[in-house]
Amino acid sequence: MLKRVAIFFFMTVFFSGCSTLDLGLNKKTSTLPPAPVTVETAYPFSDIPVPFDFKRDSSKSFIYESGSGTVKVGRFIYTGWENTEKIITFYQNEMVNRGWSLINSIKHENYILNYQKEGWACTISLHSNIGRTTIEIQAGPK
Repeated sequence: MLKRVAIFFFMTVFFSGCSTLDLGLNKKTSTLPPAPVTVETAYPFSDIPVPFDFKRDSSKSFIYESGSGTVKVGRFIYTGWENTEKIITFYQNEMVNRGWSLINSIKHENYILNYQKEGWACTISLHSNIGRTTIEIQAGPK
């Protein structure tokens, strides 16, 4: 009797384990495109993007908004671990996609991108230090 129980237990464990064993026989050869990168925004400026995985430094950022909401001014500091050139390309694409026009860009030790749209101005400064990139965004009315 004990022998039958042991055999039953062994067979149950063995066959239940085999049902989930992946031998790679059912894998599809097609590759799916990567999921699009989620883009954050510099709240309350829903038209100013922030690269995914960049964190806002609340101690250095501020927002002023009038009671009626007609005046908004903000300075936002974000930091993350991304190549500065990739961040520049990100802003060159995303700002235009959101209706901003590039006024000028300045490259010296750091990068400065100046944008405008009807009634608004935005300056994006990029600083890199040992792989860590800091983004400073200043936005407000023209």
